[in-house]
Amino acid sequence: MAASMQHLLTHNHVLLLQGKMGKFFDRFASFLQSQDIQVSKINFNAGDAFFYKHKHAYDYVGTLAAFTPWLTSFIANHQIDAVVCFGDCRPHHLQAARLCEQLEVSFFVFEEGYLRPDYITLQEHGINGYSRLDVEDISALNKANDTPLYTQNRFYRLCVAAIVYYVITRAFKHRYPHYSHYRGMTAWQEAIAWLKAPWRKLKSYWPDKALQHRLANNADGQYFLVSLQVHNDSQITHHSDYLDIVQFIDEVIGSFAGHAPADKLLLFKHHPLDRGHRDYRAVIRGIAAGYNVGDRVFYGCDMHLPTLVKHSVGMITINSTTGLQSIYHKKPTKVMGRAIYNTERLTDPQPLDKFWQTPRKPDHEFYLRFREFLIDQTQLNGSFYGKSPWMHKHASIISANDKI
Repeated sequence: MAASMQHLLTHNHVLLLQGKMGKFFDRFASFLQSQDIQVSKINFNAGDAFFYKHKHAYDYVGTLAAFTPWLTSFIANHQIDAVVCFGDCRPHHLQAARLCEQLEVSFFVFEEGYLRPDYITLQEHGINGYSRLDVEDISALNKANDTPLYTQNRFYRLCVAAIVYYVITRAFKHRYPHYSHYRGMTAWQEAIAWLKAPWRKLKSYWPDKALQHRLANNADGQYFLVSLQVHNDSQITHHSDYLDIVQFIDEVIGSFAGHAPADKLLLFKHHPLDRGHRDYRAVIRGIAAGYNVGDRVFYGCDMHLPTLVKHSVGMITINSTTGLQSIYHKKPTKVMGRAIYNTERLTDPQPLDKFWQTPRKPDHEFYLRFREFLIDQTQLNGSFYGKSPWMHKHASIISANDKI
């Protein structure tokens, strides 16, 4: 079990803030209680409350500005010695992180796995750009158990949980009058985006597959891959200097046009979870035409990422964890934001203009040690919408129909 979880289990009273949509925090509370740890929970909306069935759940109905003094009193009155949340960039969680630092209360963050599939992340202090992991510790690391069990993660469970969560949050919004979604979207905006997604998938599925076949089979080693991220992900808003994804796209195409060899191509891979929210096809086509490289720049979504990585020259990304997949495949990788893996022995430190000409491959032996380091310190064999073997190992609490 990761060092972060081992440390969390040494605490007496854990406070859960907002988690993933669905039952994960409810299951996690059961797990903590099975370890003789007291658990309390704060709900920020009716969706949070619906999926959490344990006692000692409290509603926060105040304003964002009033949250820090309220939480200060709560921690003192309930003798909280550890706080856990999902995502450390949500407004309430940012305040909680700063407060825990001041009060010397442990602060832990769940997030999607740095290493995928079959891993989720639990890290103390913060994740991604807020991580305090010291790479120098790698030299003293014992070998981790890198044989994760299959977690049976299912995308439809996320979809069901999201629909239920947003409907209930909207229906009982009057009970939490000051709550607003951390990404600034209403339930209806989310619903419309999710309705768009299957139509866009249906429309582009076969053209995308044809593009993948064309590039992977006929342009092997001739294209650079750009891994796009969800447009309002905290990785963009907090851990990069870009105002939006379009600014990043423009910079990459401009640099490619001016400095990449004339025989090289450029492929933008859209993030599948952003399919219903954004479509950059026309934007990329227009920018590429403006730089006179329209015949060398491509865009798609429904393509197999490992296959694309394997046949590419290398990858450019802001700070997506797909960069670790590129490094795993020994491909040169250029990070344009702040990422936990952005170290000189793994990613290319050259400016982007030079990356096209002389891309540098990662140190594969160092990557293997770095991977072990992440597993040992932060990775749990589990899924937010599937099984979590690390829970089973210590307590048998998950039923077959209790996955969302």
